[in-house]
Amino acid sequence: MVVTLIGSKLAKEGVEFIYLGITKKCRSCKLKTVCSNLEPGRRYRVVKVRDKKHECSLHGEVVAVEVKKLPITVNIKREQAEATAVSFSPIPCDFVWCREYEHCNPGIKEKEYRIVKVLEDVHCPKGYELKKVMIEEM
Repeated sequence: MVVTLIGSKLAKEGVEFIYLGITKKCRSCKLKTVCSNLEPGRRYRVVKVRDKKHECSLHGEVVAVEVKKLPITVNIKREQAEATAVSFSPIPCDFVWCREYEHCNPGIKEKEYRIVKVLEDVHCPKGYELKKVMIEEM
């Protein structure tokens, strides 16, 4: 679990959110190291709300919460989906307007991930044989 600060309106157990990164307005705040300690683009779930609150120029008020990283949905080559882990690398594709592009190129580190769940076959306009899976760090 990671402890971070989020806007008080989001600070409820079970709420899921995607951390978008630090804003310009927050760069001079004394709490920025606690608020910006998550990975941009990753989805998180609030698992516990703590009592500690702080004033915030962006949200009005922020609350300390414990969050859990959620699995990432990505596309991988069909044969890789038969394993329990995958050495992830983006699918080489320049078809940026494809609805699957973000799952083929999710912007995560190229490394080994555990496959949590195999979801479905993916129709690829370029002809790649792909599966949509949920992965998490090992």
